[in-house]
Amino acid sequence: MIYDNLSYNAFIKSETELPPTIDINYINGAKVTIGGCNCKNFNVKFFDHKTDKLIYETNLDGGMWAKPSIQYYVKWRIEIRKNDKLILSQIFNAENKKVYIYLSSKALGDTLAWMPYVEEFRKSHNCKVICATFHNDLFKEQYPEIEFTPPGTNVGGLYASYNIGWFFNEDETVCLSRHPETPLKNPLQKTSSDILGLPYFEIKPKLNLSPTSPIIKDEYVVIAPHGTKHSSYWHHPKGWQTIVDYINNKGYKTVLLSKERLGNNWDDSKLGGTLKNVIDKTGEQPFTDLTNIISNAKCLVGIGSGLSWYSWALNTPTILISGFSEPYSEMAECYRVTTPEGYCTGCFNKEKLNPGDWQWCPFHKGTSRHFECSKSILPSTIIEIFEKELNIY
Repeated sequence: MIYDNLSYNAFIKSETELPPTIDINYINGAKVTIGGCNCKNFNVKFFDHKTDKLIYETNLDGGMWAKPSIQYYVKWRIEIRKNDKLILSQIFNAENKKVYIYLSSKALGDTLAWMPYVEEFRKSHNCKVICATFHNDLFKEQYPEIEFTPPGTNVGGLYASYNIGWFFNEDETVCLSRHPETPLKNPLQKTSSDILGLPYFEIKPKLNLSPTSPIIKDEYVVIAPHGTKHSSYWHHPKGWQTIVDYINNKGYKTVLLSKERLGNNWDDSKLGGTLKNVIDKTGEQPFTDLTNIISNAKCLVGIGSGLSWYSWALNTPTILISGFSEPYSEMAECYRVTTPEGYCTGCFNKEKLNPGDWQWCPFHKGTSRHFECSKSILPSTIIEIFEKELNIY
């Protein structure tokens, strides 16, 4: 901690009241606690040290605490005065201190997008980072300077902590005490860089890229048509079967990769029916197999879901089909297929998703325009990318 020690020591020596204990931490925001005394009227100011802007000011007595509502990273400067005399000053400095960073989303894509900035924060502040994700095993070996812990683990001795996610108020507006700006209008990765106070540029997570012999011997293309949000699906009738037929006719195999089982009527109905002439790699797959299958593929064709992010992270050419999100939303390094002009698009970046509504389409649900954003995307557009960009003729 950086204190004005001379002023603080002079204060406690001159006081006839019991000397105070002053605790400052940056766990989910800056917090000052005055304890151990019956002293009165400490003036506490919280500044953004980079801009010198006063964020919050209050007066505290012994046994009280205060913190601004902001929970994302700010380079705080805290000043405490007694009788108009500065007795303590501290500027945020996490060097060699413990910082806990929690990636609150269980989604694979979110985790892959946000993880690189945990490492950037560690390097920027030269601090000891403890990180919790729902996919720790993907990263432990690749980030040896970070200590990984399961979500929900109690971690003591912290100097600061940050929670990475999308946070909304009860009225479904973005919670701007947890985001410096709305994540709806930014690339997914920028959620993490914003909350951690880092400059944004697209960074791929470190994954095990050691070459392994292909599980599938023939040349092939992976399709990953399933996701956790129905609105993110490609809803063109027979669109996926058209792509499968095209790939197979060009001499490649088509590998269907998803947790959702091929042959399950409910899952198949989302794709326009049971896909034919595919290599079935559906169901739960260990990450070692996922890595092998995707990294050895000619390319992956997917939607805005975790497997598309995984393909991007593995440097496999990725064709991403999405009508419900704006072009800036997912990774920049991909072949993106978007809604043609004249159709509704981008609702994911305009309205808070209702994950409990499988038919969520905020502007046209229950009408003939339901899911028109992706229904209007033609198979010929994906085929054109195969031919022009990937040399599949």
